Amino acid sequence: MDERAERIALFLAVRDVPYATDGAHDADTLMTLGRGDCLAKAAYLIRGFRALGYPARRVRWLYYLPDRPAEVRLLPSREDVHSAVEVLIEGRWTLVDATHDPPLAAAGLTVAEWDGITDTVLAYEPRGPLWRPGDGPEPVPNADVREPVDVDSGGRYQKAFNEWLRGVRAGAATNARGTGAADV
Repeated sequence: MDERAERIALFLAVRDVPYATDGAHDADTLMTLGRGDCLAKAAYLIRGFRALGYPARRVRWLYYLPDRPAEVRLLPSREDVHSAVEVLIEGRWTLVDATHDPPLAAAGLTVAEWDGITDTVLAYEPRGPLWRPGDGPEPVPNADVREPVDVDSGGRYQKAFNEWLRGVRAGAATNARGTGAADV
């Protein structure tokens, strides 16, 4: 396999692992659990790129959570922090985001493809500058929220979000078999 094909194969292996915020949060656990968040997927990509001989680093930015599920409205703010990867290819830092697995496209979430050379599309649009190691303090979500935070609302949202993701995948699988329409 040539170098470009190796990079693409790594990307696809990580991208195709189901995205879930109730799964792995680190590279070591991602493949064991079979699902993980952007932190886990980014960490695994970094490890994989480094194993292939490429310098790689985590990049983070603030973004807004998707409008669904409805429980997102319970949160004091939809702002959160997203993680992806930059890898040095042919003397250029390339942004690679393998967050969403293919069935999530049925819900309108961005599922990236990658040519192994140029930047991928981002899972979530940045709401400010990108943060890289050495840039100073990492981005903090909800830094401007002055109201008391209802911790239970975050837990209810996380549970509902992961149930919604599973429902999207189930609907996508049903559509792939040609037996019904997804309810997203």
